[in-house]
Amino acid sequence: MNTYILQPKAVLQPFVQQYIVLQNITSPAEIARKKLFTLGKQYLVFIRQGGLAFKPYEHAAFALPEASVTGPFTCAVDASVTGPLDAVIVQLNAYASHRLMGISMESVTNYFRDLTKVNACWKETAQQLKAAPGEKAIQEILDGALENLLPTQTSALRQIDEMVDYLAEQKGKVQLLELALRFKTSRHTLERQFMEVTGLTPQLFNRILRRQRYA
Repeated sequence: MNTYILQPKAVLQPFVQQYIVLQNITSPAEIARKKLFTLGKQYLVFIRQGGLAFKPYEHAAFALPEASVTGPFTCAVDASVTGPLDAVIVQLNAYASHRLMGISMESVTNYFRDLTKVNACWKETAQQLKAAPGEKAIQEILDGALENLLPTQTSALRQIDEMVDYLAEQKGKVQLLELALRFKTSRHTLERQFMEVTGLTPQLFNRILRRQRYA
């Protein structure tokens, strides 16, 4: 098993956190040791070889296609590997999928979206990653693909980005009413928009943040 952590271009922050290159993975335990696909996290996953599947607790099992966005998971999840697995994983922040690709994340919670059905360009990106000769080439391919997605206009839901960042700064120690008052919105609107952007309710996002403090 080989694992490489690559840093994205600075311009991709805060949306893109890191790139993880997995090689010769033969068991889900190897993925678990890397603390991948944990509660509340969003990832882009590109399968270069082999296969990767998940079974979230009390949800349908699914196998990932060659290019996908996963999560966030809200429960325990069992992974299975058809190997050896080689994959490239892009760790995103909580609002990146919505802001970069316009995906309504409430439909992706504990599930996935096939990126090639979101935009045909991802098929080409997946093929380029399969043929990439090394880590530097992988980094350049991902930087180029993601930089092309950077928002050029202010999103109508940009306020949710600010809420997510505020909750992270406070480590989840914020009540929903306090959050609604601070951002001058109703609790109903806050919950609905938060789900659309992150795939999580603000209450659940808070609980995950608090749990991560002690992980």
